[in-house]
Amino acid sequence: MKNKIYIFCGGTINRVAPHFAICSPAYGKVGTEIYDHLSSQEYYDVIQMPTVMAFNGKNVGIDYIDVCKKSGVSRIESNEDLRKVVGYLKTQDDTRCIIMASAVADYIAKDAEFSDSDPYSNKLVDSKAADDKGYFKERFNSSLNLSLHMVCDDKIIDSIRSERKDIFLVSFKATSDVPFSETYQKGLSQLKRSSSNLVFANDIVRKENMVITPEEYPYVSENREDALENLCEMILSRLKLTFNRTKLIDGEKAFPLNLEDNNKIPENFIPVLEGLITHGAFKEFNKRTAGHFGCKVLREKYQRISSVRKVDHNNVLSEGMSKIFVSPDGEISVMGGKASVGEHTQQMVYDHLGDKVDSIVHFHCPPKEGFDKRIPIKSQRNFECGSNECSLNCVSGMEELMEGVWVVHLENHGPNIAFSYSADPVKILDFIKKNWDLSKKIAHQVEKLQEHVNY
Repeated sequence: MKNKIYIFCGGTINRVAPHFAICSPAYGKVGTEIYDHLSSQEYYDVIQMPTVMAFNGKNVGIDYIDVCKKSGVSRIESNEDLRKVVGYLKTQDDTRCIIMASAVADYIAKDAEFSDSDPYSNKLVDSKAADDKGYFKERFNSSLNLSLHMVCDDKIIDSIRSERKDIFLVSFKATSDVPFSETYQKGLSQLKRSSSNLVFANDIVRKENMVITPEEYPYVSENREDALENLCEMILSRLKLTFNRTKLIDGEKAFPLNLEDNNKIPENFIPVLEGLITHGAFKEFNKRTAGHFGCKVLREKYQRISSVRKVDHNNVLSEGMSKIFVSPDGEISVMGGKASVGEHTQQMVYDHLGDKVDSIVHFHCPPKEGFDKRIPIKSQRNFECGSNECSLNCVSGMEELMEGVWVVHLENHGPNIAFSYSADPVKILDFIKKNWDLSKKIAHQVEKLQEHVNY
């Protein structure tokens, strides 16, 4: 049985009262275009899941009807209908990808006030409270003025990967007549919040389109058609990636300064890490920073320490790092908080280079003009950071450019630099500062982001 890709499209309608509703107007064109791109491949079953607003009688089949029936809905009209369908799909092992191109209404009604329509009176006549689904059973009196209090509905996309990390999630973010940098930041914020694997962000007025990745790079296309084709190519490439899960165990974090004082970590690790922090290599966005780093540990039950996921790396020396335990059969356990997704790359580098290296740093900064041509460059476009394939891509490109220093630059992502305990930290930092602009994020390679991005 094939795994399935579900494409949701069209706007949702949240009924407020008889003959009155809140909606997000969208009629499913983008979902149909994505379906046309993806349906020609043979590895996955691709199923369109239009809302009532996008339903045309031709874009659904027996799978749509079956999913709705098993979800307890006759069709997808409201946020609640969509929530039930997504909830059902999360219970199905063959749900491999959800493309959430539906325009979901952001609000549901809470209560309403009715006043006299006479502009000189405007006297409050009545007030009502909606039920827990935002619905008033009685039809509103259209001869009265209405003041409707609405509240934000829970984000459906935020629940998908919080419960099913194996589902590949594609979400969409639309802006209207805002600078390119703002569209990018809103799309990136959604990606981080929902743990989306890809976000298609576009400004409907400026006609600017981009695909934003977990590596925080926006792949920009000149027109919508090219952007959607690019999105679909990246979906199919990244769907093939595999990930190893680590086991999180109870226990305290490791504090590198304490380990350094007891000569349990390479003495050049903290100087290099402090140098990166001092020169701004880790840029904060929504109180978190991208990148990862770690080193081997001596005379402890755990073999390595690694940066922690979803934190500000600039505070690492005071807030600590994850302890990494590697069993004889290769199973990895983590203590002190989830390690950065790049921790698997660290392990693969250590496995590949053995005793040649003892520490690794990775940051998302662009190459400088005059970038050393000896530095190997590997494409990142088809690889998500943290996947086994990304790790292999990284390891396959690493070369020793200084004694005890192994380097590769991942295009539109950033460098991985592994080094021996005997390498001079001053020379390592000089090499880094000479070749990468630590004052900028890798996204600044996009011309429209060079002038103004608030990280």
